[in-house]
Amino acid sequence: MFTNEQISAYLNSLLDLCPDETDEFYFDLVEKKHPVIRRDVAKFLTQIIMLKQPVKILEIGTNVGYSAIVMAKHLKNGRIYSIDYRADNHEIARKNFIKFGVDDRIELLTGYGSEILKDLKDKFDLIFIDADKKGYDAYLDYAAEHLNQGGIIIADNLYWKGAVITPDQKEDERNITASLIEFNKKFTTLKGFNSQVLSIGDGLGFAIKEK
Repeated sequence: MFTNEQISAYLNSLLDLCPDETDEFYFDLVEKKHPVIRRDVAKFLTQIIMLKQPVKILEIGTNVGYSAIVMAKHLKNGRIYSIDYRADNHEIARKNFIKFGVDDRIELLTGYGSEILKDLKDKFDLIFIDADKKGYDAYLDYAAEHLNQGGIIIADNLYWKGAVITPDQKEDERNITASLIEFNKKFTTLKGFNSQVLSIGDGLGFAIKEK
């Protein structure tokens, strides 16, 4: 029986065969213990962007811009609107966008997601959720309402490092595990969507709005 660590190591070895220009950035973030999507998730996002070529993308959770960069690099005419409550994250993200030549494709919205989304009435082709896990339920409600037909919702960290699978074996002082367990049920049964949780990275929710 293979462990998740063995599978992850094998997949990473395959990604190493064809390195991406963002890999050095990724490894630097990992070394500095920044929250960052895994490389296989980044590859999946890249493939979705290449396949779908969304015009309007909403990202909830910028951090310092890695996931926005890997998406923006493959956009032809699209634009990303990325939310983060930390102004310092956005200052660093801006510099990273300039470094990778994608600053003209990304608009940063600084503030708490719950507040910004109240005034954001747009419709999107893709919504990527990777922010505070306790806010996932509200973000999903927003995404379901503000997604174009045939649009995609992607949500990261749905395994929560395995805690949702073996909840009794993990400390859960902030009740995040319990919240994600309920979120995963809601996500996979979301009315009007074809949804599942993929074994990519730390568990990746993937839902398509039915036409």
